[in-house]
Amino acid sequence: MRPTGTEPGDFVEYDMDLYEAQRRSRMRAALEASRVELSSELGTELQVASEGNELVLADADGVRYRASLNHEGRLVLTAVRGASLL
Repeated sequence: MRPTGTEPGDFVEYDMDLYEAQRRSRMRAALEASRVELSSELGTELQVASEGNELVLADADGVRYRASLNHEGRLVLTAVRGASLL
C-alpha cells in the first residue's frame, strides 16, 4: 500500500478492519463459486460456513474443507478428515 497526496511526515492511517472484511468477502465469493463444483464431485451438498475466524465448506457430517489465502493471494482449500488435516 502506498498513500497518495500526503506530505513527508504526515501520519497515514489504514483501516485494517475494512481490508479484513474485503478479504473475507472475496474469499466467501470464491468459495461460493467452488462450492457447486465440489458438491457435484463429492455427491453431497456443501455449504459455506464460518468456524471462528475461518471460512469453511461443510456438509451434514461437518467441515470438509478449510479456506485460506497463500502468499500470492490465491484461495487454498485444505481437505479435513475427522479432527486432523491431510
